[in-house]
Amino acid sequence: MGKENQKEQEPVKVSYLLKNPLACPVCGADFRKEEMLTGRGRLIARDTTEELRRSYEPSKKVGELYPLIYPITVCPSCYYASYSDDFPHIKQEYIGVALSQKTKRAHDITMLFPIVDFRRPRNLFSGTASHILAMGCYTFAPKDRAPTFKKGLCALRAAWLFEDLDRKYPGQNYDRLKLLMYRKAMNFYERTIDYAQTGEERIESVKHFGPDLDKNYGFEGVLFIASLLLYKYGKKDDTEPRIQKLENVKRTISRIFGSGRSSKSKPSQILDLSKDLYEEIGKEIEGLRGE
Repeated sequence: MGKENQKEQEPVKVSYLLKNPLACPVCGADFRKEEMLTGRGRLIARDTTEELRRSYEPSKKVGELYPLIYPITVCPSCYYASYSDDFPHIKQEYIGVALSQKTKRAHDITMLFPIVDFRRPRNLFSGTASHILAMGCYTFAPKDRAPTFKKGLCALRAAWLFEDLDRKYPGQNYDRLKLLMYRKAMNFYERTIDYAQTGEERIESVKHFGPDLDKNYGFEGVLFIASLLLYKYGKKDDTEPRIQKLENVKRTISRIFGSGRSSKSKPSQILDLSKDLYEEIGKEIEGLRGE
């Protein structure tokens, strides 16, 4: 067989290891982070969902790809995890505690996924696990790294990945774990807004609010996601508290489309979605009040 035919049959790589190793700030282990390759027709973008998640068409070259399984840096030795920019920024006084919880982190993940190895190429299981690990590890991050927002983002993306897992492997309770992650995200996003208003946590260090990887919807995206999550996953068994929450959400949503004009920082998509959500919430309030 000629070399040209051999090259044609070689599988297209979807990721690579960074050349320079990282040192874990918790246990000191050296490792190389895996990054996703995006060129050569690997990613075929489609529309975004109402949750501002980008969908992708499976590629003929590599099949289905999941960009969200790569952003979290995970130490394969002690399972300390965070987004790459935050990885070195653990509070010094928490290093001992973080190291002492090494076994617990490993145990918690194996309860969800029996086989997860962060020394091997990422897959849906290890990618989902990375977000759950990071959600816990942001407890050790300084407040100027916006840890509550990062926890919310991790929970939201974990919910999306559990949805992918449920679609590929139905009947494994991934749908229940998805709902659990959505509710965690709802609580973290709600607290993020409160903390931003009181100054308890700073958000200036956040470079990308997401919620997905391709577009940055800024803090208005945070307001929208917080509102949407509360509308979809907030408690509905007590009428008056539900109405009060929804009224608060309507005020939050109105801050997004108040000007009524789209711009680079406020694309028309989020304006349209916000208006639709505002109307849906209004209808539910009317129904709850019997109007």
